[in-house]
Amino acid sequence: MNATSIRPIASGIGAAPTVLIVEDDPGIAELEKDRLEDAGYRIRTASDADAALAEIQRGPVDLILLDYHLPGGIDGLEFHSRVRDAGFDLPVILVTGFSNEATVIRALRSGVRDFVTKSLEYLDYLPEAVARVLRQVQTEHRLAESEARLLSIIRSAKDAIIVYEADRRISLFNDAAETMFRCPKDRAIGRPVTEFIPDELDVKGKNPSGSLSVRLQAGTRGFRADGEEFPLEASVSRVEVEGRKFYTLVIRDVTERRQAEKTIKAQAEYLDRANDAIMVCDLEDRIRYWNRGAERLYGWTAEEAMNRVASKLLYRSSPPPDVSRAHSAVLKDGGWTGELKQVTRYGKEITVVSGWTPVWDEQGRPKETLVITTDVTERRRLEAQFLHTQRMESLGTLAGGVAHDFNNLLTVIVGSGELLLDTPELDADTRELLMSICHAGDRGATLTKQLLTFSRRQVIEPRLFDLNALVRETERILRRLIGADVELTTELAPGVAPVKADPGQIEQVIVNLAVNARDAMPAGGKLRIATHSSGTGTLGGRPYIALTVTDTGTGITDEVKARIFEPFYTTKAPGKGTGLGLSTVHGIVVQAGGRVEVASVLGRGTTFTVYLPRAEETLTPADLARPTAAPHGTETILLAEDEAAVRSFVRSVLEASGYTVLEVENGHEGLKMAESFTAPIHLLITDVVMPRMGGRELAGKLGEKRSGLKVLFMSGYADDDALRRAPLQSGQAFLQKPFTPSLLAWKVRKLLDG
Repeated sequence: MNATSIRPIASGIGAAPTVLIVEDDPGIAELEKDRLEDAGYRIRTASDADAALAEIQRGPVDLILLDYHLPGGIDGLEFHSRVRDAGFDLPVILVTGFSNEATVIRALRSGVRDFVTKSLEYLDYLPEAVARVLRQVQTEHRLAESEARLLSIIRSAKDAIIVYEADRRISLFNDAAETMFRCPKDRAIGRPVTEFIPDELDVKGKNPSGSLSVRLQAGTRGFRADGEEFPLEASVSRVEVEGRKFYTLVIRDVTERRQAEKTIKAQAEYLDRANDAIMVCDLEDRIRYWNRGAERLYGWTAEEAMNRVASKLLYRSSPPPDVSRAHSAVLKDGGWTGELKQVTRYGKEITVVSGWTPVWDEQGRPKETLVITTDVTERRRLEAQFLHTQRMESLGTLAGGVAHDFNNLLTVIVGSGELLLDTPELDADTRELLMSICHAGDRGATLTKQLLTFSRRQVIEPRLFDLNALVRETERILRRLIGADVELTTELAPGVAPVKADPGQIEQVIVNLAVNARDAMPAGGKLRIATHSSGTGTLGGRPYIALTVTDTGTGITDEVKARIFEPFYTTKAPGKGTGLGLSTVHGIVVQAGGRVEVASVLGRGTTFTVYLPRAEETLTPADLARPTAAPHGTETILLAEDEAAVRSFVRSVLEASGYTVLEVENGHEGLKMAESFTAPIHLLITDVVMPRMGGRELAGKLGEKRSGLKVLFMSGYADDDALRRAPLQSGQAFLQKPFTPSLLAWKVRKLLDG
């Protein structure tokens, strides 16, 4: 069909319509032309059928004003047929000087739009007739275009569209409906819609308000032509045309959506069951998803967390730089994994490993971030503890080796100093010099004791003792350690029950606390050591004995107090402290079943309180016995010591006390000496650590051959787990280096006397 036939105004948008006048009478044609041009139309004329067809073919024509009688024996209706046959569908107004009923019927059948009878006044209403016909044609074109557009939409719609009338018979079944219900439209047309949707909505019955559009209830189901049932969503609308009611169903198959919903629900359940915290944040960092793992980790419920800014929820103040780097890496690199410090709802700081992955939209642009977070707080704590243990083990090994050699030296230095101090003819200057040597030796011995306790290389000998007596004995050492500018006083409560612990270690606790107090009083001050009678409660309801060490020093802050027992933590200047003193105190007291507490006021001083379990046993005279003079004896003693200076010092002390000493430098020589010496050997004094054969092995082999042999082990440190952890057997004792001559003589005599 020619393009002219489908244009509402063939002359073009904005142009005046073109009217072709086909009239063989030039006078009438001129009159019609004048009148229509006055009305605003563009006019072209033709006097016969051939000329008129040529004009139509030459250019756009919007309407033909056609005379019924044309030259050449052809009438206007025949010409109209020729125009249509040529492919032009143009509106025609037939002009005739006379008409009859037959002509009118014929004209209507041929598609003529209007009739104008030539009369005196027809020229007056001719423009109106032309305008009316053009408006009618324009309306028809718009309706046709609208119908074509509607049909195109119906055909191309993804949703099924079904139209049915009041009798529920289908009158329209689009392509999507054919696919959805697996039924060709020619089979569907005329069938009841209920064959496809059994619970199809009755608009009038279920919608009393009378609205023209209603959505079907949830759970609506459809049946395909092969009998398969499927879930659907549908809306129905009603329209009434000339008293006839039509209903339009728009149907969507939600099978895939329901399946997707089930899948999403199942996935959500899996995500909720995950131990890790899983959340989704939009590009503004607002939380859009929050699983139960996140609830467990952070303490916020999903309802509380949703739509909140994650960085404000999970960090104490501003988020760390790693969070900004994570956001950038997600957009730039497509993901990020790293470790973060976060806080829970309750202010607890946690360490997490977090993996960030972008979520893309349909256009491939990032729209959200998936964040999967694992709590590694406990793992990092255990790793740090393991590394700390490794460092401590390495340090302990090093400390033990240093202490072994150092304590050998201190044994000679301190022991020789003590022997010289007992010489009555010493002048004052020499005595003061010797006291300085002994003082330095005491300081060195204190340091090595800290190292040994810290590295767990010290043999523990728990026994029953009087805490008051121990404080009095330690007081002499303390006065040399703390200096003359610190006033030392003791307040020992009478009748204090005994405690059972290693008295050497408790002495070390007192010394460490006193030295720590002295350092807190650089300009001097007062130091008070007190004991208190038994109480209950601090040690879980068990009876305890309390020892307090109070100074008038600078005091400590709460921050320092929180870390005061940590190994190597010190507030002293470099070279002024090891950071082991208070950690050693804590370790000794806890190992003894006790507890340490600290109270301090800045500028007014500090009090350390040591709680020790009260012993159930009662002290006997043997427990309280202390030598008033160096004990003597006549027994034979085998001395095995690889350090020549220590061996010479011990031999001198023992021989001065009346004993016979057999001297060897290692275990092998000790065995040979025992084999060649036929007289009784009453006591073996042996260093624990010696080359080729240690003291424990030597004692074992000699014990097999000489039953009843008593053994005194001595060492700068004990690298024998069994000796450190297992109790010594009957007839055995341990002497920690360094030691004084009087302590050695007293220990030997006590062991020999049983």
